[in-house]
Amino acid sequence: MNTTTNALPLRPLRYLLLLAMVIIAIAVTVYYYISAGDVAAMQAAREGGPIDFASAMGYFVCAALMVCLGGSHVVRHHWPLIITVTLLGLREMDFDKRFSTYGLFKSATLRAPDVSILEKGITLLVILAVVALFITLIRRYARTLLGSVLRLEAVSLITGFAGAMLIIARALDGAARKLADFGIHLPHHSEVLTTITEEVIELGVPVTLMLAFLAYRRVYLRH
Repeated sequence: MNTTTNALPLRPLRYLLLLAMVIIAIAVTVYYYISAGDVAAMQAAREGGPIDFASAMGYFVCAALMVCLGGSHVVRHHWPLIITVTLLGLREMDFDKRFSTYGLFKSATLRAPDVSILEKGITLLVILAVVALFITLIRRYARTLLGSVLRLEAVSLITGFAGAMLIIARALDGAARKLADFGIHLPHHSEVLTTITEEVIELGVPVTLMLAFLAYRRVYLRH
């Protein structure tokens, strides 16, 4: 009986295989767009383009799956994750810039004299709420996630990989502009490569989070 219980976290190996397929799909997609030429790659990776839109919809579908398939248990115990995934989708649709003069997370919004006191106040409240959410995520999940990753549990491995992809995508976002600040100028083709790679990796994040949730549901909500 104990052996079966201990084996539960490792049972949904199909999801690890699906994760491997997602990784392969990311590599193939990047190769396809690079082979198609710089113009096609930048067209696909543009703000509001097909990859951007698909990423946003992926986050929203993931959040919907957590609510609809996870039910009250997931909503009650994992609401910070649902909110986080939803916010990531909104960010992909540039909601942080759409209703703000300079962008909710730009310091210029708080410093600029042409921004109203009301907008500055709302911006500050949103930033504080996001910080509070981030702290909640760390306190609830960081230690558990690290421990289960070290135990090679499938759900946490997939979740950790999604987090790693998100960090990599953020690091690649605007890489050419960031390097230019240090006097390093990338060739145009390299800039295209980093841009399309960042967008495709980010598209893989919500897909991977869906896999993590489905694996979680298979292991923890059916036993």
